[in-house]
Amino acid sequence: MKVITIESSAFQTLTEQISEIASFVRKCGSEREPVFEDKLVDTNEAARLLHVSRRTLQRMRTEHTIEYAIIRGRCMYWLSEINRYTESCAVRTDESNIDNLKHNYLLCTGGNRQAKKRR
Repeated sequence: MKVITIESSAFQTLTEQISEIASFVRKCGSEREPVFEDKLVDTNEAARLLHVSRRTLQRMRTEHTIEYAIIRGRCMYWLSEINRYTESCAVRTDESNIDNLKHNYLLCTGGNRQAKKRR
């Protein structure tokens, strides 16, 4: 092992610079978004994740509501695209949304709350 001697002022400057670098790295690490490895899934897996049939997924491709890639003749879907589609279809609950859902339900059932149970 080698012993290196430096002046105390140079050592102090060096440790201050190391501390600045460490604080910068910590700051950048906390601001960074988590890395999401975007994977491809096949039609069966995408349909399962979206809770739809394969035919519905085919309609979604035809209507261009979900992006996909064709690799070796197979349709593949990015997990980020599935997440994006799910987020775009999500209904956020607040008082006005709940009132709208009730209103639309009554319109669909003809104002009869028991219509669904009779079928």
